[in-house]
Amino acid sequence: MSARNGLLRESVFAVMLLLVFGFSESRVVGAQQQDPNKHKDFFEMSIEELMDVPVVVSASRQAQKISELSVPVSVITAEDIHYSGLTSIPEILQFAPGMDVLQIDRNRYAVGVRGLHEVYSDRMLGLIDGRAADSINTGGPRFPQWPILLEDIERIEIVRGPGGAAWGANAFNGVVNIITKEPEDCLGWLTSTQFNQFGDSYSYIRWAEKMGKWSWRQSVGYQSQVSSDEAIDNDDFYSHDFSRNLRFDNKVVYRATEDTKVSFGLGYSYLESGDFEFGGRLLYKNNRINTMRFFTRVDHDFARETSGYLQFFSNLSTAKEPALLEYSENENDIEGQLNFVPAEGHLASVGGNFRLVHIDGERSSDPQTFVFHGSPVTENWAGLFAMDRWDITDRLTLEGQIRGDNYSETQLDWSARIAGLYALDDEKNHVLRLGGARAFRAPAITIRQGSAQRIPHPFVPGAYLLNLVPAPEDLHNEGMYSLEAGYTGRITKMLTIRADGYYQRFEHLIGFATLPDPLSIGRIFFTTANIDGADAWGSEVELAVEDRRGKLSVWYAYNDFQTDQEEQPLRAYLPATHKVGLTGRLYLNEGWTLNLNYRYTDVTSGEHANPLNPTNPGPSNTLDLTVAKRLFKGNGELLMGVANLLAEDNDAVSAVGSLTDHETPGRMFFARMQLKF
Repeated sequence: MSARNGLLRESVFAVMLLLVFGFSESRVVGAQQQDPNKHKDFFEMSIEELMDVPVVVSASRQAQKISELSVPVSVITAEDIHYSGLTSIPEILQFAPGMDVLQIDRNRYAVGVRGLHEVYSDRMLGLIDGRAADSINTGGPRFPQWPILLEDIERIEIVRGPGGAAWGANAFNGVVNIITKEPEDCLGWLTSTQFNQFGDSYSYIRWAEKMGKWSWRQSVGYQSQVSSDEAIDNDDFYSHDFSRNLRFDNKVVYRATEDTKVSFGLGYSYLESGDFEFGGRLLYKNNRINTMRFFTRVDHDFARETSGYLQFFSNLSTAKEPALLEYSENENDIEGQLNFVPAEGHLASVGGNFRLVHIDGERSSDPQTFVFHGSPVTENWAGLFAMDRWDITDRLTLEGQIRGDNYSETQLDWSARIAGLYALDDEKNHVLRLGGARAFRAPAITIRQGSAQRIPHPFVPGAYLLNLVPAPEDLHNEGMYSLEAGYTGRITKMLTIRADGYYQRFEHLIGFATLPDPLSIGRIFFTTANIDGADAWGSEVELAVEDRRGKLSVWYAYNDFQTDQEEQPLRAYLPATHKVGLTGRLYLNEGWTLNLNYRYTDVTSGEHANPLNPTNPGPSNTLDLTVAKRLFKGNGELLMGVANLLAEDNDAVSAVGSLTDHETPGRMFFARMQLKF
């Protein structure tokens, strides 16, 4: 506790220094210089243009205004990220409507849209600039190993509901699409370093430049976190969840002509962390995960309101997680899209992709190692999509999307969306929406072919108490049908409201099924199988006020979920039934900015997530406060704050497959200095 008190004294001293600094009226570090005359594609637009220029692309792969969307989308802006002072994507996502986020340890989070969240959550699709970023072998985004620096994010778009008709098989219950900044929008150098009282650090440097037709952005960052038991100073448990993460990201743009743009990108992340218990096994050996992402993309504007792109991207990863598995994976994808106007009042898109996946589970002499049967494995995935937006009248619009995907390891399946939008006034300030959708989730290789033996039997040599066996060959895709309704209204120039309701029917949900022990010697056998279906329903309401002096957003989400069977295993947590959030920011004179994020989360049911160690996290209140001051004539900024002010520690939450759990640090004081030149 003495170290904590010393760090707290240092924080108070830093606040006193902050008050001594002179005041300035220059712009905040990180604010973007916009050239209104330069051409922009869908992924370049600033969130400041949100209400007047179409910027949201995740709903239908087409640029659309918020009021025109066929599915509800929440947007987290670059300013929201910057002034939060948070250093992980899951922590940022928790303040968006309808999101469910649980912290398992300092490196692992369970993240989901309207529930169904777990560490290896495979029912939500993660994208970076519209390119798949999910784990190849388990499915779902593993945010800590993404080569993304937070100050390089332009915005985060969150699709609440099935997005399979636009993005494919795994956009099952929602989509998180991270849109990064273009080099031309962040020219110059930016350095940033942040520390907290635990000893964690997050340091970052970026260089962006433009020369003729070329522009580029290069970023490198290093993040370090101490383990939970070091931060909490608790002798009741031992955790090994420290981490050290080196990230590099590079983006190059060549504007060949006014109509043609070529983009290249390369990102790399090296994550070293302490291991975790899985299936009763904790080896106290560090995890090491290397991740590399590469892409090249050509965008071209043709004549007669026609545009399109062709891109290739590759995701490579090698991982050594001693308590779980060791593997290498390689994903290569080629994708194209053409946007055109087939007739007056229509905007259509067609396209498709082909994906090749190679996974090699490392072999080991250790009998308790998690293995893939038939490894190495090569799989392929092909999809075609078409969508059309038809303005039937000045007020009535109909949008349809359809997509078919063929996965070599399961079966041909389809996704679709149909929605009608009706404006109640000529200015389209008040818009009603009614729609329906279908999506599916194809199980990843770990779900289909993974097996493991854990905990040696105390009385039978060569036998193990916990046994996971491969899934049956007739494992089906998970399916979901959704009915949706919504209203978007601009009450005044500053005040907007959005209300969305839904009902969802799930089929063939995959969970853990218990098998009998052939020898009746007390062993437990598990496998993954299609257990049964479920129903979900709820609504989200958000009220937002924003002008040049600041913003205030208040939202409430009701998300309920009912399985067909009383104790039906889902491999995931159910959504917290009631959630409330508030985000407020105030721009004061003399370069001061105050920011507040608050969230209340109701009880989260974990009875369906982990049959080995079920936990039900209780209600929680999360309050983050920051204050920022511009320095050095606007070329510097000092930000200080406290995260999770209302909770000294976070309750223990168990991950699927774990027999143990532990608390994680809560209240955290931090300070960050940024310089721009």
